[in-house]
Amino acid sequence: MNEKSIKKILSSFGKISKQWGIGEPVGKVWGFLLFKSKPITQKEIEKGTQYSRGLVSRSLKKLKELNMIFTIKKGKEFYYSTNASLIKGFNKIIKNFLETEIKPLIESLSKNLNKIEDAAIKKNIHRMINEYKKLDKGILVFSKTMESVASLNIENLRKIAREYSTKLKGGNK
Repeated sequence: MNEKSIKKILSSFGKISKQWGIGEPVGKVWGFLLFKSKPITQKEIEKGTQYSRGLVSRSLKKLKELNMIFTIKKGKEFYYSTNASLIKGFNKIIKNFLETEIKPLIESLSKNLNKIEDAAIKKNIHRMINEYKKLDKGILVFSKTMESVASLNIENLRKIAREYSTKLKGGNK
């Protein structure tokens, strides 16, 4: 794969990660690590992403918080590698988004609910709180499903998808 293609792919990782609240640099660093077959140094990451030492360092810190990388120390040098496949990584990013972005909003709405006098607004906030509870459970189900999917080979996954699709079509008649 040529350098231009890799840059384009890393840019996509960055955009996705930015949208999900962990930041563009974090996504690019994780994407870069996904391409490597062995642990690499921070300097190699800096060179490959064209990011500064500080930006790479902050990105690695965030990836550690999300448990998406591991670090090995050899002598005085640290080496980094991803421990999250594409599926597991995005699963962790989605969970993080729910926990850091949506949950605090819902908690704030819940906390201030008794201060709202307008019945229509109160009803809408109750609806959002209930939707969040469903979303939280849905993400848990999605997460467990993704963990199962990650362990399947592609042919088994296609077979399951076809069977599921057939059941859905049959149930909609």
